[in-house]
This record gives sequence, C-alpha cells and structure tokens, in this order.
Amino acid sequence: MNRIQTACFALLASAFVLTAILIVRVDEKAAANTAQADGQVVNQPSFTMMTARTRGGGGNDVGEESLFILDNNRGVLLVYVPDVAGNKLAPVYKMEMKKLFGR
Repeated sequence: MNRIQTACFALLASAFVLTAILIVRVDEKAAANTAQADGQVVNQPSFTMMTARTRGGGGNDVGEESLFILDNNRGVLLVYVPDVAGNKLAPVYKMEMKKLFGR
C-alpha cells in the first residue's frame, strides 16, 4: 500500500467515525426534545403551552386532552378543549394570574 491509499483509508475511517458521532448526537438531541405523552410542553418567552388530560363528567368518561396556555405578557391562563364536531378548539376557562395569587 502506498501513501495515497493509506491517506484515503484514514480519511474514509475518520468519515465513518464522524458520521457515527453525528448520528448519536442527533439521536440524543431528538430524545431530549420529545415530550412525554399527556403532558407535552412548549415554552417560549411570551407564552407557555401544555397539554394534559382533564377530568371527565363521571362514569366511564375518562376526560379528554386539554390545551393550557399561559400568556406570560398579560398574565392570563387559558384552557381549551377540542371540539371534534366543529373541528376546532373551544375555550372553556380564563383566569388572570394576579387573581389566582392574590396580587
């Protein structure tokens, strides 16, 4: 084997190693970004959104997934539930955070 072939094999081996490291890092990043079921959270400077299962009406009704939005600019908590018939989100609750914490 001459020097050119050795250099080519070394470059090829380093490319495989770097590709493996990249795949592992991307997989770790994807695993860190996945939210848990029944509690997915999106956090931004101006708002926080979270989904959670809410209580049902009793009996066999186990509730449904609701969307909670905390508007950090206005200090308001909003809760929405899915309206399957209308194919939209229906607002069900609104509260100002200063009332909740007594300020």
